[in-house]
Amino acid sequence: ITHKKTNMVNQLDFNSIDHVVETWEIAKRSQVFEEKAGILILTKLFELEPRTKLVFGFQKSDDFESASPRLQMGALIHSKRMVAMFDQALGMLGPDTELLAEMLAGLGKRHIQYGVRASFLPYMGKAIITTVKELLQDKAGLWNDEVEEAWNTVFESMSWDIMDAILQEGGVSNSTVDKRGSLSAAVKVR
Repeated sequence: ITHKKTNMVNQLDFNSIDHVVETWEIAKRSQVFEEKAGILILTKLFELEPRTKLVFGFQKSDDFESASPRLQMGALIHSKRMVAMFDQALGMLGPDTELLAEMLAGLGKRHIQYGVRASFLPYMGKAIITTVKELLQDKAGLWNDEVEEAWNTVFESMSWDIMDAILQEGGVSNSTVDKRGSLSAAVKVR
C-alpha cells in the first residue's frame, strides 16, 4: 500500500486566499516593510517561543535589543529574507499551489539543519499574523474576524506542508501537531 501525500495548500478556498493576499499587499505598502515586518515577527516569535532564538544564533536568555551588533545584523538580514520568502509563497497561492507545495516541502527539509522544529511553526504563524494585524491597525475596517480566520487557515495549510516535510525527514517534532495535521488551537491568533 502506498501513501499518497496530500498537500494542504491545494485545498485552500479562494476567499481565504483573497483575504490574505489583499491584506498582505496593503501591509507591504508601509515604509521599510521588509525590515519593519521582519524585526516585529522575530521579536514576537522570540517572546512566544524562546527556543526559536537558538535557530537564529541567540541564546535563550538573550534579547534582541541587547545582542551584539553582529548578531542583530545577522538576524535583520535573515528576517528580511524570511519576509521576502513569505511574500514569494503568498504570490504563489492560487494558480501555483502544486509548485508552492513543493517549495514549502523543500523549505522544511532545508530548515531541519538549522534546528527548526515542526512545533515552532504555530508560533511563527502567530508572530506573522499578529505583525500583519499590527501593520494594518490604522486601516479602519480592513482587519476583521473573517480576515483573521483566513490568515489562520492559510498559514495552517502552508505550515502543514512544511511540517510534513520536517517530520518525513525525521526532524525533531516536539510537536503541537495532532494526527490530522492541525496546528494547536492554543497558538492561533485570537
